[in-house]
Amino acid sequence: MTFAREAVQELANTQTRAFKVVVSHPHGNANSYHTALAFSENEWLDCFETGILDVATSSVARRLSPDLERRARNRSFEGVPDSNKKSHRLFEVLSRAGRKLKPGGPTSQINWYDVLFCGHDFQVSREIAGASDAVYAYEDAAKMTFESAKRTGATSIYELPLGYYKAVAREINRGRELWPGLHRVRYSEPRWKQVRKDAELELADVIVVASEWARQSLTLSDRASGKPVVLVPYGTPVDEIVPRAQPPAGPFTVLFAGQVGLRKGVPHLIEAWEKLKLSDARLLLAGSMNLSREYLKEHVASFEYLGALPRAELLEVMASADLFVFPSLAEGFGLVIGEAMASTLPVLTTMNTGGPQLITDGNEGWCVSAHEVEPLSERLEWAHKNRDQLFQMGQCARQRAEQWTWADYRRKLIEELLPHLGRSGGVFPNSGGEGTP
Repeated sequence: MTFAREAVQELANTQTRAFKVVVSHPHGNANSYHTALAFSENEWLDCFETGILDVATSSVARRLSPDLERRARNRSFEGVPDSNKKSHRLFEVLSRAGRKLKPGGPTSQINWYDVLFCGHDFQVSREIAGASDAVYAYEDAAKMTFESAKRTGATSIYELPLGYYKAVAREINRGRELWPGLHRVRYSEPRWKQVRKDAELELADVIVVASEWARQSLTLSDRASGKPVVLVPYGTPVDEIVPRAQPPAGPFTVLFAGQVGLRKGVPHLIEAWEKLKLSDARLLLAGSMNLSREYLKEHVASFEYLGALPRAELLEVMASADLFVFPSLAEGFGLVIGEAMASTLPVLTTMNTGGPQLITDGNEGWCVSAHEVEPLSERLEWAHKNRDQLFQMGQCARQRAEQWTWADYRRKLIEELLPHLGRSGGVFPNSGGEGTP
């Protein structure tokens, strides 16, 4: 029996009934699924409250689009019993339909993401009952849920997937100062959204982040001061990805995947690439486009744009690349980093991501300062000149990924949360588990 399971049992023995946790996320991404699974494996999960589920692939979903139906069918959340899953379809269906009718959002201050997250928060808040000992909710979908939790004495666990919004805005605006042609105004979230995010932090009993950068971002928040912060890096999907046995053939290939825009550092990558003028080399960009037409007209010859790819297709492209580059300016983690490493790809990323939690500089890849073009250019040039060594680095990346899987994430999450769980201020003694990777 692992330490975590022994500690879970000890905590359960102090309760007059089984300890129960509600996990809430509007559309059930990988990290929320594995969080729910972590509690389920320890028999703590009361309910995983999410959006459209595989068990609810209804005629409504099928009428909307093949994409929505595919997304629903991908949400089986294997390992979480059906009796512990609840589907809230209304606001996800509404938000996805709304994007087709009015892509910009219902108003200039509210987008369809806001509709989905706030709507889900409202629905879950109405169902929090005294039987739940803790609720685990995510940024932008936690305020009303936590308010209900406070009324019942449940612990409020708050995950911040990206980082504190003021730190994110600071990094984006620093980028806009360097690239004034891309954006003419400073970035700022609507005031109502800032107030809501701060209220969520105020209500939280414990905060969960996946990277050191996200943890440091909380120093800009007075409301986070003094609150316990748990850092657990997201896991890698090595069980889902077959490692390649030999280096790729053809031209030297560098891949980026994510939203193709300023926050992800794409203009920095393109400038670094253009400076080098490498022979027999190509730069591939995969993801939704968020760069202006004027910028693209000037730089489109420098890269191949693949568009937003389904995950299976993206993994195929990874198998043909030499190096994965993710130069984000502000990133709570970057799940794609773990996917690339599991694909036997070395990774070049920044310190403002989850890269430092998984990458030893110069071994599985590199972590460089965000906002700087020269370090990107230097590593790209070295990679081009030392292509034979890149595959060895990729093998190291795969080995590192195998050492920090989603199963490791689930174990560590339970260990780190144990000291902070308990009704009415009850605290479990410090678990003293292994450190994060």
